[in-house]
Amino acid sequence: MPRLLDKARYIILLLLYTTLGGHTTRGEEFKFGDSRAEYFAEAKILPEKLEVPRYLLHNVTEKIFFTEGEDNKPLFLTIIPCASSVEWTLTHRSISSSKSSSQAAGNTPNSSPPSDNTVLYHHQGRDLHNFTHPTGEAGLYTIEIRALESDTYVRLYASNRFPLKDYPVLPKDDSVTIKRRSRKGFSVEWNPSPQETPFDSIIEYHIAVNRKRPFDTYCSLMSHLQGDTPPRQTTSFEFPEEIQRNEEFRAKANPIKPAKKNEITYLNLGAKTKFTFNGARPGRKYFVNVFVYNKQNKKAVALKSLVVRTKPKKGRSSSVKRIKNGRTQIHIFKKPKESLTMEFRIRKPAKEVLLGVHVCGKVRFQIRTKKKKWFSRRVHNYKEFTLKDLPKDTYTIKIKGSKKGGDEIRFTLTTKKNKYKYPRLPKETSVTSVNTTCENVTIEWIGETQRQTFCVYKTEISEEVAKRRPKTDQCASEIDKASEEVFCKRFRNHQQQRLRESVKGLHANRNYRIDVIVKQNKRSKLFVRYDSLYVKTAEAC
Repeated sequence: MPRLLDKARYIILLLLYTTLGGHTTRGEEFKFGDSRAEYFAEAKILPEKLEVPRYLLHNVTEKIFFTEGEDNKPLFLTIIPCASSVEWTLTHRSISSSKSSSQAAGNTPNSSPPSDNTVLYHHQGRDLHNFTHPTGEAGLYTIEIRALESDTYVRLYASNRFPLKDYPVLPKDDSVTIKRRSRKGFSVEWNPSPQETPFDSIIEYHIAVNRKRPFDTYCSLMSHLQGDTPPRQTTSFEFPEEIQRNEEFRAKANPIKPAKKNEITYLNLGAKTKFTFNGARPGRKYFVNVFVYNKQNKKAVALKSLVVRTKPKKGRSSSVKRIKNGRTQIHIFKKPKESLTMEFRIRKPAKEVLLGVHVCGKVRFQIRTKKKKWFSRRVHNYKEFTLKDLPKDTYTIKIKGSKKGGDEIRFTLTTKKNKYKYPRLPKETSVTSVNTTCENVTIEWIGETQRQTFCVYKTEISEEVAKRRPKTDQCASEIDKASEEVFCKRFRNHQQQRLRESVKGLHANRNYRIDVIVKQNKRSKLFVRYDSLYVKTAEAC
């Protein structure tokens, strides 16, 4: 029964607010402290001396109310945004103006009452912000607030007695200063909180470092680090309309997701007022936020945000090799995760740039300029790529080996097709047998449109190997010693038709592996392989 009376009383108070106190007198029911914290979510009326959370939808303006029944009372208001920066305006409407407005509306039923709201304050930002009005007036106060970047929680506090006191005290100089800066890290320090004493240890310092944004409040850091929860289902009055409105609000809500792993570095430093961050990248910007944290009530307040840019990489060293157009490069990565950096210069805009990569192992191959990444891919075996519409510039080629090490890479890069010295394979790399007898086998494969040398090898293999049929190893840089060269021919296949040749001198009822390799010319040591063909000759002639 008392809960029902509470609800009825609160509904009457809500009606008084929505009619702007039209017929109430000063001191009557129109004062701080009548609003109940448990009803704040539905009625949007701030309770006194309590910090309460509110969920805001992105770019939707919401009105929140509180009242004052006496003149010349101080007003203390604190707003703490979390996931997003907010824009808010505080307006006031006195009781006397509310009365005259309602009377004017009564004399002319078809007209709406004029607005006599006075704007007291306006603020936009992502910081904890306090507003103090030393001589407040009686009447209705309205906070119009809007989330600017995403859905967010905000925390609100209002009182006519004293400001918000639960948070730790900041030092007079609340800035964070840089003590050392290098290409791979930096050191910062700050002044201790005056609340810190040698007799207790309730104050400690937390720090957050990331590359995306500053965190000007502790709840902002927590929102981005852990993600926000959806707004709770609150049905204090349990009206059907209230339940439906609540469900619609929850359906529209889109709370932010937690940051990816290692995106935000967050540490508890205890009583330390110095910190060194290692593992930064050269020439990058980092946001640093330090929080004074009270262990007893778990409240925290932020020092001024700091932006640190690490020192850039050193200029181009003479050790960085510049690649010549069409020249084949060979490198062996002896150490795990070893990297190779080279440069390639394009002197005039190129419609097509040919890249051929032949890898034994796995590597990360990247081509970029200062402004843009043009190519980045993990490559193994043999691959050909065509890069289109590359502007005049100097391109940095960075190749990173695998964790195991021992990778070998051969690659070539050219703006002219006639300078592409690496042998080329068609998309279809299979070799097929057309006819098999006891002494020979007729094979077919597809050639390339450019003139190249094709060599065919035969290798007698065991029954066991023939059953396993190992895949072709493009990494092998040597011809199998057991293989016997059948022939080498140099020709061009203009229409990319299937080429047909006979492999002779075989023995009856034996297993063979037939290999077709292709290279630029007979003297070249660089070659690539077609898929191996496994055949068995006839038992008898």
